[in-house]
Amino acid sequence: MDPVVFLLLFVFLTTFPGAATVNTFKWLNARKGGSVTIPCFYDQEYRNSVKYWCKGSKRTVMVRTDSPQRNDQVSISDDPVHLVFYVTMRNLGQEDADSYWCAVKIDGVQDIFDHLQLYVLIGGQSVWTESWMSAERKGSVTIPCHYDQRYKHHVKYWCKGFRWESCSTMVRTNSPQSKGDVSITDDPNKLVFYVTMRNLREKDSDTYWCAVEINMGQDYGVFLPIVIGKASDALTTSESTLSSTGMKSQKDVSSPDSISVKNNSTLENNLRSSQQPVVLLILGLLLLVLGVTVAMGTLTMFRKQKEAQERKSETHSGPTDAPTSDSEVFYSTLLHKKPAERRNVKEPLVNPEDEVIYSDTV
Repeated sequence: MDPVVFLLLFVFLTTFPGAATVNTFKWLNARKGGSVTIPCFYDQEYRNSVKYWCKGSKRTVMVRTDSPQRNDQVSISDDPVHLVFYVTMRNLGQEDADSYWCAVKIDGVQDIFDHLQLYVLIGGQSVWTESWMSAERKGSVTIPCHYDQRYKHHVKYWCKGFRWESCSTMVRTNSPQSKGDVSITDDPNKLVFYVTMRNLREKDSDTYWCAVEINMGQDYGVFLPIVIGKASDALTTSESTLSSTGMKSQKDVSSPDSISVKNNSTLENNLRSSQQPVVLLILGLLLLVLGVTVAMGTLTMFRKQKEAQERKSETHSGPTDAPTSDSEVFYSTLLHKKPAERRNVKEPLVNPEDEVIYSDTV
C-alpha cells in the first residue's frame, strides 16, 4: 500500500473509531443538596454491553449495570431501546464536585469513555432552572426559569446560543411576548417566568439561557441545554434541578461563567452529525489519494509497456542505409602497392610515400 494512503487510513481510524463512541454533556452545575441525572448515549453495537460510571482522574467505578445498580447516592439504569443509560446523583455536596466518566465496556479492547465536569454550587443563585430538557420532534416544551425576589419587576428574556456574551435574544417580557413558535410569560407572584417553544425540530437542539436584565449593570443568566429527539419519554428530568449563573455586561463579558457551553447542547444525533462533515472530508481525501495513486500506477505501467515494445522493435529491425550521429564509427587502412620490378627485390610492406586512403565502415 502507498505510504501516504496508509498514513491517512491510520489517522482516520485512530481519530474516528467509527462506532466506538459514548456521548454526554461536557460540564454541568448542580445545586448543593439537590440531584442531577446525566444521560450517556452510546451506539447500536453496544446495546448489550456493560455500562458504568466513574469518578475522578483515576476513573474509580461508582456503579455498573451488571452489579447492584444503586446505592444511597448514585444509581444507574440502561435503556437499550433508546441507546442511552442514565446516572442519577442525589443529595449533592461540595465533595461531589469532580470529573466523571460515562463508560462502556468492550471485550478484548480498551473501554470507551466520555468526560463530564460536575460543579456543585452552594446557593444564592440569581436565576436557576432545570439541568437540561428534551422534547419530541414537532412537539413543544415549556421551561420554568426561577429568579430571586429582588428581580421580581425586572425584564426577563430568553436567549439562544452557546456563548452567553453573544447569545441571540428570542423573546422578552417588555416587548411582544410571542415571536413565531416561541413565547414568554412572567409570574412575579411565584418568582418564575416560563418559555414555551413549539413545533420543535432537531436544529432547535442547542444551549438556551434564562436571563434577567439588570439596569445599568450586569445581566444574569442560567444555561439550559435542550435536546430534540425521537421520544421525550426517554429523556426525563424530573429529578434534575441544575443551575449555572452567568453575568453579562455590554462593556464587560469577562465573567468566569461566560464560557462556551456549545458541547452541553449537543447529544446523540447532534454530536454525531457534527462529526459527519469531518468524516466525509477525510473519506473524500482518501478517495482522492487512492484515485491519484491508481492513475499514477496505470500511467507508469503503460509507459513501461511502451518502452518494452520500442526496445523489441529496435531488436528485430535491420541496419539502416546511412549511419546516424549515434552510430559508432570504425576506421581501416587500405594500401596500394607499386608492382615490383624484380621478383627478388623485397619491397617494404608499407612505403611512407604511399597515399593513405581512409574509409568508414559501419
